[in-house]
Amino acid sequence: MKNWLYIASSFILLSASFQSCKDNDDELEALEEQLNQKDAIIKRLEEEKNSLNNTNKQLEETNKKLDELLNKIKDGDSSEIQDIDIPDTTFVPNPDAKKFDQPSWTSVAVSGEYAYTMTVVFDLPAEIKSNATANDLMAAFVGGECRCVKKSVDGVFLLTVIGTGKETENVTFRYWNAENHFMYESLITVPFTSDKIFGVVDNPKKFACKQL
Repeated sequence: MKNWLYIASSFILLSASFQSCKDNDDELEALEEQLNQKDAIIKRLEEEKNSLNNTNKQLEETNKKLDELLNKIKDGDSSEIQDIDIPDTTFVPNPDAKKFDQPSWTSVAVSGEYAYTMTVVFDLPAEIKSNATANDLMAAFVGGECRCVKKSVDGVFLLTVIGTGKETENVTFRYWNAENHFMYESLITVPFTSDKIFGVVDNPKKFACKQL
């Protein structure tokens, strides 16, 4: 009888030991998960910091070139103005960017008063072009009215913008990425001009934008 009591007591102690080990393993897994989450947050913040630093550097270079151009104009020297390469691309990231479902943009049709068109060709900035897909969308707007919607071809958008020819507002643009569901709004606006060509496929305009 004593042997059975001894065996039973040993089994209970052994079970308690196993449970304690299991609890310790659970705690270790929880700590590892917390550390992994912390590392992911640190990595994301470092990436955002680097992106902001790059953006600030681009803006500083752009401001420097603009100052050079302004000084030449003030001095009455316009002979070299065309040789100054002013970047027309910039990307302003948003650390608090939201995710957007696929937009239900629908363009007006070429008919009736909407009888005019202009062509706009945009290439995405390198910072966001790496995530471009064939399902990405870009739309042109006059006010709140959609005037064109297109999918990308290798990060390039060929937009045929529809108009009445009597627009008093400039055309603005929005870009939606199908992979990460981020939305971007153009920093560039273009006056609607019938038959105007703003960028070509071989030399598209850069889509200067801010992340929403």
